[in-house]
Amino acid sequence: MNLSENKFTILSAALSIGVAALAKAAIANRYQAITGEPAPKNPESKEASFGKVVLYTAITAAVGVSAKILVRKFFTKEWKKMDGDLPRHLK
Repeated sequence: MNLSENKFTILSAALSIGVAALAKAAIANRYQAITGEPAPKNPESKEASFGKVVLYTAITAAVGVSAKILVRKFFTKEWKKMDGDLPRHLK
């Protein structure tokens, strides 16, 4: 099977963005379940301190990036199984 680099790039990006969005929603949900307060997303909010917003954003970014990396790694592995080779830009 001959799979193109463009297809790899588009599918990989779509999966990564989707998983990062799910991770962000899950973190916001867990934050609210644990603290009983909505996730502090806005630094101008009177309900959340600047420190809470920074901490929440840092955790969300770290989990989102980690999820993107794991998806990319899994997708690359599966792509290699289907095509037998990695796209040139990944070699």
